[in-house]
Amino acid sequence: MTPGPDLRVGMAVFDRRADMPGVIRSFAGPVVCLVRPSGHTWQAALIALRPATERERAQLAALAKLHRQQRPPAGRRA
Repeated sequence: MTPGPDLRVGMAVFDRRADMPGVIRSFAGPVVCLVRPSGHTWQAALIALRPATERERAQLAALAKLHRQQRPPAGRRA
């Protein structure tokens, strides 16, 4: 099984089994590797995914913004 034309790398999706949105990182047959803005990755079955709603995409954007704010500047890392 290959991904349908509506799913592609970089697309925001919602994983029904994990109950959270993520971004498609790669495909491996019926398994999809997803990533969150924090860098958390996990695998999900292709059939458990659906395109993210506008609200879920906004949630990912807000998490990315929060993650950027919480990271120290590059020159100040310990």
